[in-house]
Amino acid sequence: MNKKQLLRLIGSAVCAVLPFWLLDLTLRAATGCAAWYPLYAAAPNLFSLGFGALFAALCLLPRRRTVGRVLYGLIYAVWAVYAVVQYSIWRIFDRFLFLSDFLFAGEGLGFAGYLRQLIDVRFVLVVVLLAVWGALGVWRLPENLPRRRVCPAFAVFFALTQLVAPRLYAPVPETLDWDAWQSSGYEYERFSSSAYDLALTGPYQFVARDAFLSVLPDADAAEKRAQIDAFFEERPAHEDNEMTGLLAGKNLILVQLESVDDFVLNDENTPTLARLQREGINFAEFYTPQYSNGYTFNTEFAAQTGIYPYANGNVAYSLSRSAFPYAIGNLLAGEGYTANSFHKSEAKFYNRGAMHQAFGYEQYHSALDYAEDELQAGDDRFLVDCDELYDRMVQTQPFADFLITYSGHLGYDEIDALTTYALGEFPEYKDDSRPYEINGLFAKARLTDEMFSHLLTRLEEDGLLDNTVICVYDDHYAYGLTDRAVLEAYSEAAGGRLLERTPCFIWYQGCTPQTVTKTLQTVDLLPTLANLFGLPVPDTMGRDAFDESYAGYAIFPNGGWLTDKAYAKNGQIVWNNGMTDEEVSQMNAYARRFQEVNDAILDTDYYADKAE
Repeated sequence: MNKKQLLRLIGSAVCAVLPFWLLDLTLRAATGCAAWYPLYAAAPNLFSLGFGALFAALCLLPRRRTVGRVLYGLIYAVWAVYAVVQYSIWRIFDRFLFLSDFLFAGEGLGFAGYLRQLIDVRFVLVVVLLAVWGALGVWRLPENLPRRRVCPAFAVFFALTQLVAPRLYAPVPETLDWDAWQSSGYEYERFSSSAYDLALTGPYQFVARDAFLSVLPDADAAEKRAQIDAFFEERPAHEDNEMTGLLAGKNLILVQLESVDDFVLNDENTPTLARLQREGINFAEFYTPQYSNGYTFNTEFAAQTGIYPYANGNVAYSLSRSAFPYAIGNLLAGEGYTANSFHKSEAKFYNRGAMHQAFGYEQYHSALDYAEDELQAGDDRFLVDCDELYDRMVQTQPFADFLITYSGHLGYDEIDALTTYALGEFPEYKDDSRPYEINGLFAKARLTDEMFSHLLTRLEEDGLLDNTVICVYDDHYAYGLTDRAVLEAYSEAAGGRLLERTPCFIWYQGCTPQTVTKTLQTVDLLPTLANLFGLPVPDTMGRDAFDESYAGYAIFPNGGWLTDKAYAKNGQIVWNNGMTDEEVSQMNAYARRFQEVNDAILDTDYYADKAE
């Protein structure tokens, strides 16, 4: 082979590999991955070139070029679709899907129309570029190459990239100080932040490593259990306080709102909820960090168990057989309560049929099993107006009911049937001076508010209101608004320090109104309720809001944290109103440890031996 032939061979090989690398580069550039890890960094580019070589080798194996082109097109198309899906998810959530998150696809398909609102010039440009790279690859796929030489060479190159690329990351610190997460090597091993991880690896290695870690056996279970024990032993033990046992023996109706954000809940949009918030115990600085891409179930799991789900996947399917003896349902069932849960969706969504049993609820009730159609089931008022459902809530005392509302779910545009229905029910929200989506969100929230109005009426008529506690919290901020600037403006006007601030309050007849300004997070709800109901406060990641030894904080999955005094994001202090450098360093270290212990609890089924 002369020099000219060798150059032609190399050129042909590059043409076969390049489109897969360009797909990766397009995705990382379009989604702002450079903010996490440079686009030009060697490791992710090597990974993608290596996978490109592997895919090209597979396509060069067939003797007929036509067959190879078809195979090339199929492989590329799968990854192009994957890239478009991840780009769409990033546009909504500023994060990406791990493999386990795709188990939620059935839930997401019902709202596929919402994605139409994402289509703009940027979206079209990304799709066109991905299509162009694929077309070039199919067109330029070489023929008459010495397959016996080229294909093994490509395979060897792929293997080398797998060996070399991970060694190009920054070394894992010998001592994991507060800023350990900034080490690319540490994050590659931990693989918990989807945005950071895709920036580190590119899409192909992102999937491969995610799959590898999903099946990797846990050889450190004993060490992790010791780490958990040490964490709880070092933390101040819970002590009784003036709120301990205040609500003991009362019925509980725990309600998780859907997208009723802090700027949505007010006298105009939700008069009943606003009244209950004023008259009850209002947790004014309550935050809902989102560890899993299943935002609703993320909060559902955290509130019920006092533990956050994995940041790199879901727990709805992987942990349905784990033991959660300290979940709210189990704690109250142990005190003789009859516990049931209620929501619009079928039991298979988020595996609620199994998960709610693990939380201690006797049965999960879907409104779809009782409604005439999906639209009726989507109206939250139906949960209370349907006699069969309401009877199951209150038929046996003391009862503990868990209601998950639905009406506020995205989307909020003209093509969403429930939005059209809500605006028809409440035409006063057709305000041309506001974005249509805001009108839709507010009208949908009014459906939820009327559910509470009907619930209070029925409880009073049945003589149950005086002995019933209603605890309300939100699943997440209203991320379904497609105009981020509008969302941020409304949230800021409502006084929120972060988008993640959401409503949370407890109401009961005769409650002395009070406002708790301590910074709290979703996992704090379980121990707070346990204390109020006079139950043993379990060792979970959350703390009792009324515990004097608890200063209050929220820990976010990207390594950030929030206290009353400061906010840190991606390892950097965003604002600081009084914390010393030493306190900041300690909080950074604590946030990292918090997440490690949280995941270790899930990894080891830590509470299994405490279930008896």
